[in-house]
Amino acid sequence: MSRPKVPLSRIFPRCLTISLYLWSSYVSLTRIHLIWYKFLVSVDVILVMIGLYTYRKVIVTGPGSPLDYEMIRISDMRAVESGSELPPEFLSRRSITMKRDGRFRVCRTCHVWKPDRCHHCSRCDKCILKMDHHCPWFPSCIGFNNQRFFIQFLLYATTYSTITFLFSTIQLFDWFRKKQYEVDLIDFHLLSVWLLSIAVSVSLPFFTGFTIYQVTKNQTTIEMHIHRRYREELEILADTCGSINSSRDNAYDLGSALANWKDLMGEYWVEWFFPVNTSKMERNRNTLDHKGLYFELRGDINGRLLETMNLQDRLLRRLTPRSSIDQMN
Repeated sequence: MSRPKVPLSRIFPRCLTISLYLWSSYVSLTRIHLIWYKFLVSVDVILVMIGLYTYRKVIVTGPGSPLDYEMIRISDMRAVESGSELPPEFLSRRSITMKRDGRFRVCRTCHVWKPDRCHHCSRCDKCILKMDHHCPWFPSCIGFNNQRFFIQFLLYATTYSTITFLFSTIQLFDWFRKKQYEVDLIDFHLLSVWLLSIAVSVSLPFFTGFTIYQVTKNQTTIEMHIHRRYREELEILADTCGSINSSRDNAYDLGSALANWKDLMGEYWVEWFFPVNTSKMERNRNTLDHKGLYFELRGDINGRLLETMNLQDRLLRRLTPRSSIDQMN
């Protein structure tokens, strides 16, 4: 059985990113002489290796999809439309986004029930759990499973580009200071790395800062752009849960920037800065918690939600014909 071919649109960005890393590292190690060589090699090699490793982790881990979970696949779309096929209880009782008619969201392309914060990516052609955005540099979606590695990669890449800029600037400044341009041409390889490091060092910190800011709000890029629709979905819930303050923008905001940061990046600083599994992932390895299928909500919603959604779910299942329930089981 032959393996499916990887399209050029996926191969080229990955090869380009890896090549830029390796090429800039090679030029730095062979053209920069004013930095203590052992220090230069240690810093350069460590940053390149951990940067490329995290880049690979983002791709290999993937964002996660409802298609990974057999229990939320839809067996008959017509039964869903008629209301005789319902989502599993663990999903329907823990979700807050739904359609205007009160029914659970579905994806007609993937034939799955759509959990909160899940969206269909037209480029990947599948639904993505807690989709943040589709990044052309991987190219892959950034979602629930790989968002943490993506942020770590941004931090590593920003650090590497900044250090490369500083080291190459020292070397080029010394070349000008000694007026070597009077007798020799400038090193174009080093100059190109310097220009590249400037471009990356200027642009990447802004994007990294914006991404971290979104994490501290527990908000995805998509949720920022579909703010109006998200508010409408929250107002639907507010109609049934009278105590919910729907004027607050984000139901997933846990109350503080640190709590939101720990929710994604882990509980300890080692988990924040190194691409290792978090203690939360290890604790929930054999459960459905922390899988991107449902999320912890802010205090004024969580308790009221569980009570109301449980009541709604039991009522809906009682109204559903028993024969349909039996067929599902």
